[in-house]
Amino acid sequence: MAGAERGGYGRERTKLTQAHVKRAKGLISKEALEGRGFDFVDTECQGLVLRVTRRSGTWLLKRRTGTVTLGDMDDLPVVAARVAADEVRSAERRGLTKREVAFELDVFAQVSARGIGTEQALDIAFTKPHPDDPPEMTEEERRRRGPWEWRDLVDLFLETKLPTLKDRWRVQFERHLRRTLDDGFAMRRVAAVELKDFVAMRDRVTKAHTLSAAADSVEAVKAALDWAWRHHAPRAGLAHVEFPWWRERLTVEYASGTRDHTPTIEELARTLVLAERFKALGGTAKETGPGMLAALWAVVLTGQRATALTGTLRATTRDWPERPGWRIWTWTAAEMKGAGHANGQKKRARPHALPVPPEALAALDRVGAPREGVCLFPSRVPGKRTTAVGMTQFLDRMKGKTKAARKGGVTLRPEDDLLTAHGIRHWTPHDVRRTLPTFLDMERLGGAGSAILAHARRKAQGGADEERELAQAITLRHYIHSQRLELKAEGMQVWVKAILEAVDQERARLGA
Repeated sequence: MAGAERGGYGRERTKLTQAHVKRAKGLISKEALEGRGFDFVDTECQGLVLRVTRRSGTWLLKRRTGTVTLGDMDDLPVVAARVAADEVRSAERRGLTKREVAFELDVFAQVSARGIGTEQALDIAFTKPHPDDPPEMTEEERRRRGPWEWRDLVDLFLETKLPTLKDRWRVQFERHLRRTLDDGFAMRRVAAVELKDFVAMRDRVTKAHTLSAAADSVEAVKAALDWAWRHHAPRAGLAHVEFPWWRERLTVEYASGTRDHTPTIEELARTLVLAERFKALGGTAKETGPGMLAALWAVVLTGQRATALTGTLRATTRDWPERPGWRIWTWTAAEMKGAGHANGQKKRARPHALPVPPEALAALDRVGAPREGVCLFPSRVPGKRTTAVGMTQFLDRMKGKTKAARKGGVTLRPEDDLLTAHGIRHWTPHDVRRTLPTFLDMERLGGAGSAILAHARRKAQGGADEERELAQAITLRHYIHSQRLELKAEGMQVWVKAILEAVDQERARLGA
């Protein structure tokens, strides 16, 4: 008698032979099954199962993407069942739909049941290239003429999309889309990839990473399909698709929250002091480079976006003759350009100039900012600059976050979370862009804060506190395209003074 857990299937893994088929028929005729039935799992063909229930025996092919019924055990001998399983895998790689695969399997089972040899049954049931047919297309030909496989769409779309993205987002976007190549449908025709395939991919990424990562991959998939449907439908095999179903049917229940953390000036200053003292964190002797340390200081002293700031070129800075000792840092519109929004719209970028007071320049010099080179904040790697990602990793080390090492190892942080240990709430470089305008608002320099951050000009509210700023704006009306350097300088002087005074206080406190 074949035993099974109550309500379930019994299970036996073995190299299947016709003896097991005979045994299965005996279990049915003798009514010797318990539970729902019994599975004979073949060790010779991955996923092949002979499922025996009270009335019948059925060959199944179990795959990550689902279960395929191959045929009745009375129609298919063991050898034929293995061949059918291989043919299903081949058909899916060739992009055949479920209906097409099911039709070929049905023909194969019928022909095999008539006693026709397996080889001849294969020739009758499954579509095979004829010897006189033209040779199979090369990858280059397939991508040029179609129909595309999913891997083709991924590669071709990335070739078009990546050059339009900034370095930081380019790496992330490619990672989000290439994740889909790990889900078993890379070699399937685009037209044959179904909603369930994308949903399975979404769920896998959520489990392996985060819901946010899954949302990013889903958006990348939609963008790729939109591009193929609009511009290359015949080659992509989407010419018959009248409505882009993926826009409405492929979703993730995720919405990014609005970050509103505003670190205090004391927290920012204390972080700078700790960054100076703990240049080497973890089980390595590698220290934070002077370019990166100076870049962190510059983010706090100027409130500029880390991506643009870390790429500042020395050649695009100059003296300000009207203010001895000051320097003017500038960025082009392309350097100021931000990432696109979810609706496809992009922020309008303009060239930006920022006056930097001598006190800030002296502070950067004291922490070891390089005095020569192409970039103001060079990397340890010759010819390279620091990056926003590198700055985030720098702060992560101070927060005690571990890092994957070679050969599966982990770089530990014996110092643990330095920020929390010193009463500092975790913050990111972008958070400075909330602290700076908040502080300058209290100093009645809100307009200067907006100008420093390259925000749109604020409208006057009519209050007495804003009369001076309004008057200044009126006098500059004919300089509509100017950079408002005097206004920015006033705000920078007050902000830098507050930061440097806080740094001196934190140094004294930590020293004590």
